[in-house]
Amino acid sequence: MTCPKCGAPMRTHRRNGVTIEQCTKCHGMFLDAGEFEQLLGAEQSFLGEDPAKRGSSSG
Repeated sequence: MTCPKCGAPMRTHRRNGVTIEQCTKCHGMFLDAGEFEQLLGAEQSFLGEDPAKRGSSSG
């Protein structure tokens, strides 16, 4: 696979069931459908909170 931005080869990383492609030149990261949500779920599980609500204040 080649980077859609600069055309350099992509490197595949697999972590906790999520596959991420990263460009070897510009270091851009690319996710397939649903992988962003998987990353958010892994973060939520690790932190014990909803990452989307982090930083929000009430009042």
